[in-house]
Amino acid sequence: MEQKEKIKYQRNCLLGALGAALLIVGDLCISIVPASPADKGLYVRGAYLNGDFQLWRVALLLVTGLVGMFFYAFGIDAISEQILPKYRKTKALVKYAGLMYVASAATLHFLVGTLAYWVTYLSEHIGREQAIAYVDDYYNLLFPAVSIVYIPTALLMLTSLISLLAGRTVMKRSMIVFHIITWQLIFVLIPDIRQAMGADISTLDYVFSQASGNTACLIWLVASFVYSKRNSN
Repeated sequence: MEQKEKIKYQRNCLLGALGAALLIVGDLCISIVPASPADKGLYVRGAYLNGDFQLWRVALLLVTGLVGMFFYAFGIDAISEQILPKYRKTKALVKYAGLMYVASAATLHFLVGTLAYWVTYLSEHIGREQAIAYVDDYYNLLFPAVSIVYIPTALLMLTSLISLLAGRTVMKRSMIVFHIITWQLIFVLIPDIRQAMGADISTLDYVFSQASGNTACLIWLVASFVYSKRNSN
């Protein structure tokens, strides 16, 4: 990269990291609730059924999601710029898959937040079982539509990883230790490992699983910025 391109790339890494941090706020709005052994999935949780999920959480995760999407787009541009210029199709694939991934972020956050709130609200008015049945129907109706986001997400993550391992990026292969997939796997597996060792489910498990993707992106973008700064000369 030329100096101007490096400055732009470094700026995009930092702005993208800011976007990831804002989306982590949304993840925390959903996941920081008392854990219960009977909890299941994204929204059937004792804390929600007991009325402990406040509406301000939905508003906060929506605002941080919308603003975070804007800044996240710069991060996607940075991930695309990591691919060497001669691999134009790969760069385009990362860019457009990444933009689809970013565009869905606030939508998914808002959906999960509203599911949590509906469980909280309805369980108080129509009873727990009916509330869960109602929200299950709502979720099952919408899930096929929103599940399309997994396609661009997989394309973005895997293309970035394969390009790094194949030596098609501006970074060394050793940067795999900071890659999105590496850290996402770590965060997702921690709750499973804890429970396999006999530990009770905890709020920390929710944080690890629900904030895994955005935290992994934050780590990758910050690491990419530091790598670029250290190799500027």
